[in-house]
Amino acid sequence: MNEPQDAPAPGFDPEQPLIGHEMLTSALVQSMAGGRVAHGWLLTGPAGSGKGLMARLAAAWMLAEDRNANAGLDLGGETGFALDRDDPGTGLVMRSVHPDLMIVEPDSEDNKSGQIKLAQIRKLLSFMGRKPARDGWRVAVIDSMDDVNRNGANALLKLLEEPPAKTILFLTASRPGRLPPTIRSRCRVVRIVAPDSTACSQILDDRLASGGMPHTELARLADGAPGRALKLAESGAADCYMAVCSLLAAPTLDQPALSAMCTKWGKGGSDGATLRDGAIWLIARLLRLCALHANTGTLAEACAFEANAIKQISVSRDAAAWATAHAAFLGAARQADGLYLDFAHFLLRELTNFHRKTLP
Repeated sequence: MNEPQDAPAPGFDPEQPLIGHEMLTSALVQSMAGGRVAHGWLLTGPAGSGKGLMARLAAAWMLAEDRNANAGLDLGGETGFALDRDDPGTGLVMRSVHPDLMIVEPDSEDNKSGQIKLAQIRKLLSFMGRKPARDGWRVAVIDSMDDVNRNGANALLKLLEEPPAKTILFLTASRPGRLPPTIRSRCRVVRIVAPDSTACSQILDDRLASGGMPHTELARLADGAPGRALKLAESGAADCYMAVCSLLAAPTLDQPALSAMCTKWGKGGSDGATLRDGAIWLIARLLRLCALHANTGTLAEACAFEANAIKQISVSRDAAAWATAHAAFLGAARQADGLYLDFAHFLLRELTNFHRKTLP
């Protein structure tokens, strides 16, 4: 949760390119012009598609003291809005010192679960119940609802049912179907669309140094979501995956090398959370591609370095078996990570089993 400090707001990078945000910018402008603004906005879309950044930029626009300014960051052309960096309200948001904005996200310290805790939601309720300090709106961003447990969601429901005047709440969710229907039904839902792999690759060219994995392949691994691609690259998860695919492509599995790689990829604690998330995403992708190859023989969606691994491990199982393995892996991986089990050992066991001739 944000505390006043003279630093950029968490997750607020106004230089990051935005794609697929037009529905939100136009809907927000039109609702403001019509005088009927929804108190709750639910931004959905793939992880890494820019939902959190878009929510923060929308909050900055809501708290601008001159929303009609045409200068600054143009987010939506004729139907969207612009941010004037010199506007007093916008400037306070960008420096994370606006008294009428609260950002709620998982605490980075002493939080093994990675969840947004009930105490944070209660602080949010208290914050939204107070009058605006600058005689405007009171705005909050929850990034993301995927990290809010059921108790937190139930506590939030009262705010959505009986919102105080001149308050607005931006929620993000990559898996909106898991949210309670009562939350979804009380929000205006806007989908943020991830760019295609070509557009994502162009964004990565601007954001990442040359060298390492080609940006076209990073974009493909991330299904076109720039935020996810950046995390896969910067955490080292993409490099770990490439190394693992090379090991799986061999007729005989190099067990010591795989064990060493899993130790690196399965790093525990909060420091390794992004690596572990990348492992879950990428191995699930590999299993999905194995099922597709077993069913149709195609490798069209695979990166070049994935192809040999897929051909090596997919041939001895049918598509249904790989689909079952995919679902089982996702369930077991989330459980292993959530229960703080030895994730490196879990990865080693799973990858070794995938290389065997028959599923265990």
